[in-house]
Amino acid sequence: MLTMLWMLVITSGLVAYIYVGYPLLIWLLGTLRARKVQRAPYSGGISVLIAAHNEADTLRHKVASLVEWAAHEPIREIWLGLDGCTDGTGAAVRGLGVVSDENLDAPSAELWEGGRPVVRLLEFAERRGKAAVLNDLMARTGQPVVVMMDARQRIPAGALSTLLEPFADPQVGVVSGALVYETAEGGAPKGADSYWSYEKQIRLSESRFWAVPGATGALYAIRRELLAPIPAETLVDDVLIPMQAVLRGYRCLFEPKAQVFDRPTSHFGQENLRKRRTLAGIWQTMRLMPKIYSPAANPIWWQWISHKFLRLLTPFLVILALFSLVGLAGEGFLWAKWLLAGALGAMLASAGAYWGAKWFNSRILGLMGAFFGVNWALLQAAGNALTGRFEARWSK
Repeated sequence: MLTMLWMLVITSGLVAYIYVGYPLLIWLLGTLRARKVQRAPYSGGISVLIAAHNEADTLRHKVASLVEWAAHEPIREIWLGLDGCTDGTGAAVRGLGVVSDENLDAPSAELWEGGRPVVRLLEFAERRGKAAVLNDLMARTGQPVVVMMDARQRIPAGALSTLLEPFADPQVGVVSGALVYETAEGGAPKGADSYWSYEKQIRLSESRFWAVPGATGALYAIRRELLAPIPAETLVDDVLIPMQAVLRGYRCLFEPKAQVFDRPTSHFGQENLRKRRTLAGIWQTMRLMPKIYSPAANPIWWQWISHKFLRLLTPFLVILALFSLVGLAGEGFLWAKWLLAGALGAMLASAGAYWGAKWFNSRILGLMGAFFGVNWALLQAAGNALTGRFEARWSK
């Protein structure tokens, strides 16, 4: 009986810490012990890196926008890595002034045309995955700051200048932009939008206190000298690449004013698949970069364990808490019976709201179902990580 009681206290306490305690603590630290950041307009040049697979329409529009913004933004070169595209993506972007193959490795300064960036294209016939493509692109960049972005999301004019201002601080190694959902149609996407607002507040607090354990893959910048190859099988490159800089003692900041806009998928299963892949990637970091889990090597070890790792354990903690309540209820404790009934009722309500949000356009249902949805994805991700369900080559 005592064992069951302690199990209940520990597991429920950890769940409360993960979702309430840590966010409150890091908010307090970010408010009371915020570290100042030097900011100034960025005066150097940047390289933009985009790895894509079958993005003919979106990539052409994205590159055209970047070329246009170069008149006011410090974009000197744009590197495009096409990973086994079969939809004519290469042909779609070649009309935008892509540098010919014989000049691929020529320094940007030799090809700079006063306000027009150099657009370079690397096409790979065989699909290898985003991490492998990024490794090839990172090795070729020639500007002091590299900006990573994806093909799909919309970046407004001026966002890059805002993103680059913190690099006036020599201790800043990475700056992450803020993903904003333009529209959220349907209960599930609205729930995801609300949950992402909660997540962004945590990242802002971590950034103010010291550093964020990862970046927004749709838009982030990093000093070129901090770039290092990552394993080709990496699932969360936007975590491993920034964390390499953090392990070297640099800060990874979250800049909420550098916004990048996206539309959450309205496909119910696709959102779950995206979550599972990302969460499986966090499990993968134990094998690919074990130093992240070392207090001696990782200056933000507490943030990493609290924000990233402990969340992976949430469904198992909930299961253990329920198991302990069943045991205590079996011992005749009335309060345990009431708690068990309440917990099961809440879980069923959340599960019902989660599935109901698939059919009804309700933010309330989306929010109610968020707890079940996140933990269902966490449970599936653990199984996916154990069985190697995901690979580096992504599917649209």
